[in-house]
Amino acid sequence: MNSRSNRKLHTLMRVNELFMEERSEINANLMNAFYAAAMTQPATDEQQSPTLKELAELASVNYRTLSRNLRYLSYRDRKDKPGLGLVVVEVNSENRREKRVFLTEKGEQLRADVLRLLNIP
Repeated sequence: MNSRSNRKLHTLMRVNELFMEERSEINANLMNAFYAAAMTQPATDEQQSPTLKELAELASVNYRTLSRNLRYLSYRDRKDKPGLGLVVVEVNSENRREKRVFLTEKGEQLRADVLRLLNIP
């Protein structure tokens, strides 16, 4: 393997370490759920954040799996244990069956740190 490939792999390891600093047992499914939420955050206040259904399609996972992973990434997991506090899932006031996902301040910071490590403006 060439040195450029090794540098890229090292960068990915550093990104993984950012997540593991939050909680050591974090897995790839949780990271993918966070990435899907981070990728789809609205650029302006006029745009809407993604629904769980849209995120599930983007992350190529079923709705229930994504919902479970997002609970773990939010403030409380499904067993009412402290979550990571990276996202907030809110019920849409206009359509109670629809839930939208937002990054918290902590989630925005993690997103910025990941993009910085990957040299993405």
